[in-house]
Amino acid sequence: MQNQIYKMRIISNLFYFSLSLLLFILNFASYSYAIGNVDWVLLKENDDGKEWLDKGSIKSLSNGEISVLTKFFKNPTNSDDDDGELSLYVMRINCNEKKFKDTSINGIPQFNSKWQTSNNDELIDVVIENSCSEFINE
Repeated sequence: MQNQIYKMRIISNLFYFSLSLLLFILNFASYSYAIGNVDWVLLKENDDGKEWLDKGSIKSLSNGEISVLTKFFKNPTNSDDDDGELSLYVMRINCNEKKFKDTSINGIPQFNSKWQTSNNDELIDVVIENSCSEFINE
């Protein structure tokens, strides 16, 4: 009985230590750009939806990479109960290779995101083009 209580106490302490460590790490994560003033600029609107860029969120990283905050409104489908969907993305963009990866979607970190091309998605293309040109002009 004493041994089980000791094991439960160790497990409990490990759990609280892990939770504290996670909260500490997330406190310093770079995906919380939406706090404070934002400078939303509507970049493009098409049949899929609307794409905005927060010009104030563009941050230089390394090797020609930047980080930006974007907002995408997905147009409603034909169904009556669909009002459309608004999503926030923190994107890491490699301006030299014209590739991107989402590092956060609606505030949820995307730890396993992979570099990808836009696959001719004009909304992603316009984000990459505008973000990289804003970064170069700073």
